[in-house]
Amino acid sequence: MPQTTTKAFAGEAASFPSSPPASFDKSNPYEDPVAFVQQREHDTRERMIDVEKAKLIRERLRECYRNEGVNHFENCKDLVEKYTEAFEGKSFARINIMRDSK
Repeated sequence: MPQTTTKAFAGEAASFPSSPPASFDKSNPYEDPVAFVQQREHDTRERMIDVEKAKLIRERLRECYRNEGVNHFENCKDLVEKYTEAFEGKSFARINIMRDSK
């Protein structure tokens, strides 16, 4: 069987700026439309990165639960803490939820 090697990801994400645009003014966001769009794209990209990190932690947690069985309360505690910390201060809510629903 041939041996496969894994490569590090070097895709399009490497070309995105890592910081928001300097010309964006939060007090008047519509003053510079280009900076407004760049800021919105930056915020969306950062949110999606956080979502994917939470998904990876969730997969590790699922594997830990399956491997540890009844001992998962003690042996998977650190992953549970990481998973809950991934959601603190984040707004991972449904986008299509109605305003009237509670």
